[in-house]
Amino acid sequence: MASEDRLPRVKHADRPREDEKILWKTGADLNNGWLGRHGNLYLTDERIVFVPTPLDHLLRAKRREIPRSSIDIVERWPISAGHVPPGAKRPRLYLYADGVKYQFIVGDLDGWIDILEVVYTKAHERDPSVRVPEFRREGINNPLMDVV
Repeated sequence: MASEDRLPRVKHADRPREDEKILWKTGADLNNGWLGRHGNLYLTDERIVFVPTPLDHLLRAKRREIPRSSIDIVERWPISAGHVPPGAKRPRLYLYADGVKYQFIVGDLDGWIDILEVVYTKAHERDPSVRVPEFRREGINNPLMDVV
């Protein structure tokens, strides 16, 4: 799958709406090449939403959304928690959607991947037409999947 590191030029996404259920929220950085934006990352029942801090918003950072149905791959980088990233980079969450690779730095990287895996699996169990993205990581067992 070809994907770009460059984010598409789009209008600001809506903040999480009143009619959306927020399933998970943490602080996060959205990276676009050398540029990183600080903010909050939300997982809702419909999408993933990045909301930059007020300062980053003043510096022209945009709110971004990724519809859950458009995510093809959820990847941990480095792929294994036992590997040290080159160049002293922090581990990242890559989300591949619509030909774009979104790079997030989150405090609980494996927690995010765990919750995404559970949310997609549960949604697929309720409705088999819901597509589950490919999950790429090694050496980590999601304990939440044992109770699903």
